[in-house]
Amino acid sequence: MPTVDERAQTVASGQRGLVTRAQLRAAGVSAATVRRRLVGGRWTEPLPGVLDLGTHEPTWHQRPQRLLLAAGPRSWVSHESAAYLHRFLDVAEPSHIDVLVPRGRRASVGGIRLHTTLAIRDDETTVVRGLRCTTKARALFDLAVTTSASDLERLALDLARRDRTAFRQLGDVLARHLDTPGRWRLVEVLLRLPQEAHLLGSALEVLIVAELLRHGVPAPTLQFSVRDVGGAVIKRVDIAWPDLHIVIEVDGRAYHDTSAARAQDEADRARMRASRWTVHVLRHEDLGGSRIAQVAAEVREAAARRTVGV
Repeated sequence: MPTVDERAQTVASGQRGLVTRAQLRAAGVSAATVRRRLVGGRWTEPLPGVLDLGTHEPTWHQRPQRLLLAAGPRSWVSHESAAYLHRFLDVAEPSHIDVLVPRGRRASVGGIRLHTTLAIRDDETTVVRGLRCTTKARALFDLAVTTSASDLERLALDLARRDRTAFRQLGDVLARHLDTPGRWRLVEVLLRLPQEAHLLGSALEVLIVAELLRHGVPAPTLQFSVRDVGGAVIKRVDIAWPDLHIVIEVDGRAYHDTSAARAQDEADRARMRASRWTVHVLRHEDLGGSRIAQVAAEVREAAARRTVGV
């Protein structure tokens, strides 16, 4: 017959070494036994009703696990913490844990940002690494309340690149939650994105397009096939404004940092320029600098000239 510790560890094994008092009772572990383990220091109680058996090394993921166990089954990691779990671009490990619960719930646990919702559907929740959390679409929707438009653009572009299904689910979430703060900010961001956002080929392209949009350029065409004056395809470029005859090539180290690749790039760019295309090359080191701002200004000026027929 399993010992008390074996029974407790069986329950806690899928919960990063954590278990609730209620789960221990259901496993046949008495309150007196729990008290003796706590007094003896073999177990600890980091949150009321949640015990740590000491079988797992402390990690960030243990923190939301504790909170979810304390909050009960109708609770989910959400907002920035869900974005971190889903590996959203440039979302750092949060210092506080965001937890979403139905309206009317309360919590006074340190290190938690408690959020409430009037409604959350089953298809807006999922499980990541054993943790109940909101889906990618719902996480981005929730972040719209406190996140700047430029950051939302970056996150939405990256979501479209990495998970087209999740990006489409944003429409369902927006349609359900009509009166939620931040909704229109996210709608406005999505309307500015390129229709082919899912064609972005790398995180670097996401960051560059997001920065260009922040500088007020019209939505570009992605993965555009540039042709010469005779109609032959020269190359498919990363970013383009075909009506302005302006293209941008994103030079990522993974694909362009060999002598053969550089020689081919230069040959293709020479052919494009000979066919009256303006070609810009942007690299990782251009992020946050003056180069992208200069390119954006040129695109805006070309668009303005075209509008007035100059």
